[in-house]
Amino acid sequence: MTILAIDFGGTQVKSALVSEQFAIEKNLPTQSSPQTLEQAIDVIDQIVTSVKVDLSGLAISVPGTVDTEEGVIYHGGLLRFFHGFRIKEVLEAKYHLPVMALNDGKAAALAELATGHLQGVTNGAALVLGSGLGGGFIINGKLFQGSHFQAGELTFLLPVQMEKVDPSLMRGMDLSAVGLITKVNEVLGNSDLKDGLAAFKAINEGDKTVYPLFESYCRNLAITILNLQTIFDMETFVIGGGISAQPILIEEVNRQFDKVHHEIDFIGKIIKRPEIVACHHHNGANLIGAAYFLKQK
Repeated sequence: MTILAIDFGGTQVKSALVSEQFAIEKNLPTQSSPQTLEQAIDVIDQIVTSVKVDLSGLAISVPGTVDTEEGVIYHGGLLRFFHGFRIKEVLEAKYHLPVMALNDGKAAALAELATGHLQGVTNGAALVLGSGLGGGFIINGKLFQGSHFQAGELTFLLPVQMEKVDPSLMRGMDLSAVGLITKVNEVLGNSDLKDGLAAFKAINEGDKTVYPLFESYCRNLAITILNLQTIFDMETFVIGGGISAQPILIEEVNRQFDKVHHEIDFIGKIIKRPEIVACHHHNGANLIGAAYFLKQK
């Protein structure tokens, strides 16, 4: 049987038919992200009614906190209208199918566990670089959600030395891929500040006006990985998000990790180095992970 997976992002909604072996059988047309809960329900309905095959379930990836026991979305990330929506109850009553919803960072981690670079790994993590910093942790071979379903909300990490809490210094701001691309394009004088291809063209060419920005970004990510490693003792960290498809990113993060790891001698001697790689799944990660989560339930 086939699972219908839907991924609500900040700018677009992706959907696909996913096999029970967790391969995408067919990508469905992308839609613009809704602005209201009513629009979101309408988008889901359009997608479900467009599918002409028998479905074994409906799997949904969303930003924000998801109580996966009760099937309720809280906060909703950039899609705040989802707050308090009892998605499982509403959609199961409407479509008479099993429904599971899951946070997008956790879905990305499960996609890698199912058929990606966390397959066979006992302890690993996925870090997703987007508008902020999302994540998902695999502990003892299973998704770790935490006591309040909020494990992996890495955007909200704060630096230690702060006299007054400043949201602009949250790790999700430092490690926003959107923020990096915007800063690089500003320095380059490009009119389109969201042009990732132009930004990485300059970075790949070693442009001296922007490469230090990129180095600093990768160092911050490497330090974040090291801090997480001291807590979780992971085997592997996979890096996701659109910019993870750039080989130079993974190369520079590994270089910066080794540099940081050895700057303080005893840290390098004591803390084991994890593997740091790009995720196997890119655009379809959240779809595959949500489908995997539904199947496990």
